[in-house]
Amino acid sequence: MRRLFRLAAVAVLAIAAFLGVVMLASESGEVVTLHTRDAAGREHATRLWVVDHAGAEWVRTGHPGKNWFKRVQASPAVQLERAGATGARTAVAVPDPAIARRVNEAFAAKYGAADWIVALPGGASRRVVVRLDRAHP
Repeated sequence: MRRLFRLAAVAVLAIAAFLGVVMLASESGEVVTLHTRDAAGREHATRLWVVDHAGAEWVRTGHPGKNWFKRVQASPAVQLERAGATGARTAVAVPDPAIARRVNEAFAAKYGAADWIVALPGGASRRVVVRLDRAHP
């Protein structure tokens, strides 16, 4: 019974350590804040990685069921907080696999091992890239 308890404790600690590493990795490098609004008009702030690729800013979701991504699909007018400045953007999900591959390569180049670590819990195959177009008044 003691051995089983020790194994369970080791498993719990290993899972906690793994999740801690994933959390630390997700906050490494450049992290921006994307402000979205829900159907009731409430603002939500989500911290995400960003890359510049082909003249545009890109974020991505590891899973299309994420709440921030659902809000973007329902209302693509967002605010991007980056490097101390906030500006209006229009979020456009880009389903083209060739573009997604190049954007994901840009993420891997910019974030290195952290990009790989964050994908470990699952989701690399479900990633959706989102272009943030500057909104014009």
